[in-house]
Amino acid sequence: MKDTLIQIWKNKGKILEGITNRVFKSEHVEEIAAQRQSICDTCEFIDKKGTSCVMPGTQPCCGACGCSLALKLRSLSSACDKGKWDAVVTQEEEDMIKSNLEA
Repeated sequence: MKDTLIQIWKNKGKILEGITNRVFKSEHVEEIAAQRQSICDTCEFIDKKGTSCVMPGTQPCCGACGCSLALKLRSLSSACDKGKWDAVVTQEEEDMIKSNLEA
């Protein structure tokens, strides 16, 4: 449990980014998420039952890292832990984009 909380805390920015992009959908982000999803659909680590999810009830998840795919696929600053797809932007670039949109 402690390791799970530490993992969530370390990735809080990326998790929030995924939540935001899932709620406030954009065509660009959804295109990237669809490309990533097609890769994950054929991956040996996909966990559709949710037994490896860091946050229970958020399946399908990545069996390698435990992240909810609905969120991780939409976090542009996230990369696949197994190297199957890369981050599109850094966390700092994503933060800068968001702050410019809010201004």
